[in-house]
Amino acid sequence: MKATLKALRVVAVAILAMCIATPQARAQSASLVGSWSLVSLTATRSGTEEELLGAHPEGLLMFGNDGRYALVAIRANLPKLASGNRLQGTAEENASIAQGNVAHFGTYTVDAAAHVIVFHIQRSTFPNWDADVQRRPYTIDGDRLTYITPGSFGYGEAKVVWQRMK
Repeated sequence: MKATLKALRVVAVAILAMCIATPQARAQSASLVGSWSLVSLTATRSGTEEELLGAHPEGLLMFGNDGRYALVAIRANLPKLASGNRLQGTAEENASIAQGNVAHFGTYTVDAAAHVIVFHIQRSTFPNWDADVQRRPYTIDGDRLTYITPGSFGYGEAKVVWQRMK
């Protein structure tokens, strides 16, 4: 009987700890939850800031309160395919389109104390990121989210700026 009561106490404490931890974990990401519109994606090359997706890129980043996210960023002036068939683009059209976008989705966590978003990338249009875990330092200034991506774009680190959508 004493062993059963002790086991029940341990289980009760464990459940209580999980209940207390869950709101805190959600609160850490609460400032990110929602939809964000892409403002810019830039890298500094030879001392000059360069727009990696051209001027006025478009994109959407959605952080769910369930710990899932989806991100898509697209060059504003992607070419239309002359054939009208997405499976029959020319090599030049396909290269322009492939280089003019990045998308990925998966789960995320937030280390609020360190100001780091951790992306657990499930799949990406840049396949080298599939199943990757990336830590991205971030800041939030009002309705602006800025973070730094790893140096996978051929230019080193890139700065990404998002505006909260209302």
